[in-house]
Amino acid sequence: MRLAALVLGVGACLGLLAGARPALAFEREWHLGGGAGISNGSGLTLSPALSAYAAYGLSDVFDARVELTARGYQIGQQHNPNALSAMVGVAYKLDVLQWVPWAGVYAGYLGFLERPRADLTFKQHDLALGLGLGLDYAFSRKFGLGVTLRFDDALGRASTSTFDALLRAEYRWGW
Repeated sequence: MRLAALVLGVGACLGLLAGARPALAFEREWHLGGGAGISNGSGLTLSPALSAYAAYGLSDVFDARVELTARGYQIGQQHNPNALSAMVGVAYKLDVLQWVPWAGVYAGYLGFLERPRADLTFKQHDLALGLGLGLDYAFSRKFGLGVTLRFDDALGRASTSTFDALLRAEYRWGW
């Protein structure tokens, strides 16, 4: 009798765990969002950073992304040229209930809107590669919040690198 009750209890628990639940994956879904935070560049000091991005869920684990990031640098009391990057990339995401950790690789453009001062050794316009890490929280099917850390490195000989830490919000549709 005890063995039957134990088997019945374990079976009921396994049945509850195996029951169908709605999938929260973002396959074939559009994402549009923006972020604000700080940026640091090699040879530069901390600056404000703003970003806008769009993404499309290629599958339940991969997104195609386009990101624009604007940064305003300053060295001491002197204003340094504002920087703009435009990157395209692919991100791998791990959809774990409402928390979605992800990592991405990017390629694109890093440029300064004004010519850098003579004492700064990097180019005004350059191609760049980037790496990104993020953690998003999907508090509904349509809205999410997250944090992103991204490192971009210009490819030229006299190049610069940037590191961004951004808080983000996004809107999703198309599921």
